[in-house]
Amino acid sequence: MPSVQKVYQEMLSFFRPLWPGEDKPLVLGEGKSDHPVLMLIGEAPGETEVIKRRPFVGKAGKNLDEFLSLAKLHREDIFVSNTVKIRPVETGPTGRTRNRAPSKEELSLFIPWLLREIDAVQPSALVTLGNVPLKALTDKKTTVGDCHGQWLSSRAGIPLFSLYHPASIIYRRSLAPVYEQDVIALSQSLPGMEGGTRHG
Repeated sequence: MPSVQKVYQEMLSFFRPLWPGEDKPLVLGEGKSDHPVLMLIGEAPGETEVIKRRPFVGKAGKNLDEFLSLAKLHREDIFVSNTVKIRPVETGPTGRTRNRAPSKEELSLFIPWLLREIDAVQPSALVTLGNVPLKALTDKKTTVGDCHGQWLSSRAGIPLFSLYHPASIIYRRSLAPVYEQDVIALSQSLPGMEGGTRHG
C-alpha cells in the first residue's frame, strides 16, 4: 500500500500542469498518517490555509480545536484533510476575492485522489464536516441535516460519522448544541474510547 506521501507526490505531478499561469497551490492533509483513530475531512482550504499551506488553521483551526476539545482528542492523534485541495474562489460584489463552494469539475478531479488518500492513511473512522465531503464519500443525495450524528457506510469502506461544519454554527446559532451533542456522541462510540464500539 502506498504511503500518503507517495500519493501526494503523484497528486502534485497530476495537478501541476492543469492550471498553467494560475496560482492554485494544493493544501495537503497532515497529522498521524498511519492508522489514526480519525480522519477529519472538510470541504476545501480557505485563505489562511493557502498562505500557510496547512489544513485547518486560522478560523478553521479554531473550529478544529473546539471539535478536538469536545471529543477529548489531540490533533497529533488524527489526520486532517479536505475534499478539494485548492481554494475555490470567486470575486465578490466589492471586487474582493472570497471563498465559494467547490464546482462539479473540481469535485470530479479531487474525489478520486481523496479516496486514494484515505486508502493510504487507513483511519479507523472518517468524520465529514458539512455536505461536500459527506456527498463525496457516501453517494447519498441526503444532506447533513438528514443524517448528522449518525454512522454511515462510505465509498472508502471505512465507517463515516457525519457532522455539521463548525462554521455553519456562526450563521445558525441554534445548531451549536446539536453539533456539540453529535461530537460527544462520536467520541463515546469511537473504537478505543470509553464505551466505544467498532462500527461497520
